[in-house]
Amino acid sequence: MKTEKPHPEELDLAIPDMDSETAERAVQASLEGLPGMITVRLVERGAFARYNPNVINKDQICIAVRQAGYRASIFQDSKSGKTGLSSQ
Repeated sequence: MKTEKPHPEELDLAIPDMDSETAERAVQASLEGLPGMITVRLVERGAFARYNPNVINKDQICIAVRQAGYRASIFQDSKSGKTGLSSQ
């Protein structure tokens, strides 16, 4: 029996407090350390995350950023296609 690999999901996060190199390093480390995280790319005051939805979900990703000390809002969810800031 062939097992299908899960399709990665993508998430764009707005992280308004990420305004220094120290903040960027903290956010990057918190996201890259999560199980199921495939790719993390930082952008100005935000991040793009590609992840395995069978291992981690978007709420857990936002929680990791908050635990690093920064606010995170979902800007776009690839699964639903929804855009715009939503409080997470």
